[in-house]
Amino acid sequence: MKLLLGTTNPAKIADYKKYLVHSKLELITLKDVGPSTDEPLEIGKTFEENALQKARFYAERTEYPTLADDGGFEVDALDGRPGIESNRWVGPYGTDEDRINKVLDLLKEAPREKRTARLRFVTIVYFPLEREQIKVEGKIEGFVTKKPSPKRIKGFPYRPIFYIPQFGKTMIDLTEKERDKLNYRKQACKELLLKLEPWINI
Repeated sequence: MKLLLGTTNPAKIADYKKYLVHSKLELITLKDVGPSTDEPLEIGKTFEENALQKARFYAERTEYPTLADDGGFEVDALDGRPGIESNRWVGPYGTDEDRINKVLDLLKEAPREKRTARLRFVTIVYFPLEREQIKVEGKIEGFVTKKPSPKRIKGFPYRPIFYIPQFGKTMIDLTEKERDKLNYRKQACKELLLKLEPWINI
């Protein structure tokens, strides 16, 4: 079975190729199916809606079963924001530092027990011929710190302020081994392989 990875994010592609391994499953990328200038709109109101929109968009154009995901940073005291707007809520020209500062500014008076937050994502595989879908979810629970870690990784703005109680440090300060233990995409792939089994063996 060929499964199209509906993303251009190299980190996501690497993770799925690492964790979504089955002898009868071949992962292909958007580059493998030819160049396209079209991109799906992300106009859903939930992670699930956005993930489905992306998976369906690429699946219907290629006729391959397609995997896509969507996720973000949810802060309980902010009613789940930034959520689906995690990359957009400081405007089109906002930087990672702007995103960090906005969260910390909105929570500056909040005590620790009011700073609960999570990284959450939804992965969907859409089958265009059958018009059916498979869904798995993953999340990491923690707190928003009062001060950010000095470390930065471009494209991951919330990790310097996301404290993981299990390890006693922010997510960005985790070792590679600790990150692997916490890897929500790794856990989701285990569940996804089980759900894909009937399709793989058709």
